[in-house]
Amino acid sequence: MCGFAGNINLDGIDRNKNLDDRMQKALNRLYPRGPDQQGKWLDNKAYLVHSRLSIIDTSEAAKQPMNKYNKTIVFNGEIYNFKELRIKLLESGYHFNSDSDCEVLLAGWDKWGKGLLKLLNGMYSFAIWDGDLERLTLVRDPYGKKPLLYYINKNNIIFASDLKSLECIKIDNEINPIAIESLFRFRFIHDPYTIYKNINKLPAGHLIEFNTKGYELEKWYNIPTRNNYNYNKQDTQEKITELFDSAVKRRLISDVPIGILLSGGIDSSLIVASLAEQGLKLPCYTMGFKGVSDYYEERPAAKRLAEYFGMKHYNLEMSSKNLLNIVPQVFDASDEPFADSSALPFFALSKEVSKNTTVVLSGDGSDEVFGGYRKYIGEKWARIGMMLPNPLRNFLASLLIENKDTKYGEFSRKLRRFLNNISEDEITRHINWLEQLNAADIKLLLGNNPSNVRDMFISSRGNLKDNINAVLLGDMYISLTGDMLVKLDRMSMANSLEVRSPFLDKDLVEFAFTIPGKYKVGAFNGKKVLKETFSNRLPKWSSNLPKKGFEVPIANWLKKDLKNMLDHASLPKNLDKIGIVNHSMVDEWKKSLFSGTRDTSWKLWTLISYYYWAESKGIT
Repeated sequence: MCGFAGNINLDGIDRNKNLDDRMQKALNRLYPRGPDQQGKWLDNKAYLVHSRLSIIDTSEAAKQPMNKYNKTIVFNGEIYNFKELRIKLLESGYHFNSDSDCEVLLAGWDKWGKGLLKLLNGMYSFAIWDGDLERLTLVRDPYGKKPLLYYINKNNIIFASDLKSLECIKIDNEINPIAIESLFRFRFIHDPYTIYKNINKLPAGHLIEFNTKGYELEKWYNIPTRNNYNYNKQDTQEKITELFDSAVKRRLISDVPIGILLSGGIDSSLIVASLAEQGLKLPCYTMGFKGVSDYYEERPAAKRLAEYFGMKHYNLEMSSKNLLNIVPQVFDASDEPFADSSALPFFALSKEVSKNTTVVLSGDGSDEVFGGYRKYIGEKWARIGMMLPNPLRNFLASLLIENKDTKYGEFSRKLRRFLNNISEDEITRHINWLEQLNAADIKLLLGNNPSNVRDMFISSRGNLKDNINAVLLGDMYISLTGDMLVKLDRMSMANSLEVRSPFLDKDLVEFAFTIPGKYKVGAFNGKKVLKETFSNRLPKWSSNLPKKGFEVPIANWLKKDLKNMLDHASLPKNLDKIGIVNHSMVDEWKKSLFSGTRDTSWKLWTLISYYYWAESKGIT
């Protein structure tokens, strides 16, 4: 796992001290992503820098930027099937100086060009500069595991693995209003936007070709989908088992220590079970919170499961004091405003785990692939819920409280969310499941007409008639790439830790989307087919545990330890500085939170995230 940045100017690179300083600053900024090796490469039109976290072949022979075949590559990620590709290339007459996947990637590009992409199984972003053809190609993996951002101005393109590295080369202080809308609406800035107007994210499964004729953005990958599938329960379960075990095994390739991020949930538990099935044992790490309700506590179940399979378990604890100490680091690691509060414990977890290991396996992606979130169950019940008249639904919702500290409060919160978000229109419903503020509230808060997100949701769902799979597919391309994988990449890479996700294996994902949604989501439980497939691998007490997200008690912290931050960010003068025109709406959020009638913590954390990012940039 690594980081890279580059500056291509087809009119010629004007190499001077200012440019060298800017590229060096970008390289320094990339250091946490790759503290083991750093390198530079340039010709008269290209300037590339790379910072490497050495995982496969830690020798100097694997150092980047790497130049062969009159092509130069900078690469971030892992190609899990590179050994199979290497054999094919050796048979074709290619020779290798290292045992790295990067050298195989470059040789494969030389032989197959863009045709190589359909052969890859891994997580990656990379840039290849062809000096002979004066052509740069930027590529991002199918599901957006590894980031890549870019800025284009005529014959000049600047790109990097993270926003702060790109900012070292090209400063752009013009805030993108669409990004602010996305942040307050969804808690993250969705692809292809960044906080800056002229800098974009390369979307998952896309590539850019940049040359003297201009540039072209191309979608090179789509998840294959079917509207009709002859479902056979036994065959499906056998195939899932085969593909999942292969996905776990692929992700064990490493020349450095590997561990497991183990929660109390089924996803990471299945990774542990798969390893045990293969006769392997790895250390397991679980993060918990000091002095909070049982809703947030996963350590006892995780410890019990690790011991059940004979694996060593490390119990890590986070307190409010720890949280306060790392908030500035989390904001810095996020690059741009990012309001998923689970980034806090994930940063802390990554920091602790990286002291003992360099690579970890994680259960991320399972919810979007196999239907794990409660909203998918809500989708299944939506038509029945619509039988209630609107006035009655609204009245019932108004009576319900929201908190996660009691069983009733949690049940009430879920029911209220269901009643508020069901709609006859499936696209509207999908948007409702994901947003924390609707379009009307965005207009009141920011004072401008919100952009149209409906088209984005329609296109992301493909042409699937299966509504459960359509929602899953949409979430793969919107919330997974914009939220979950951003959290994983930014927080782990800030601590020089590589995270691998077996549930996002390309073969497994593609097969999963051939399974009808009704077999994935039951009437009262998600991941139905996954649980049935592996019912004999996990002890019953483990497979029957209720689903919990990797969440923090942010509501309680905002009332106590983080209250000063909240009060400062919500001062009228500070709200004005960040473009919040409706102060009374923020006041109402605070009132609801402190009275305990509504859980508005996500909205207030979004406000804090944006304000303190803006303050760090001198925008306030």
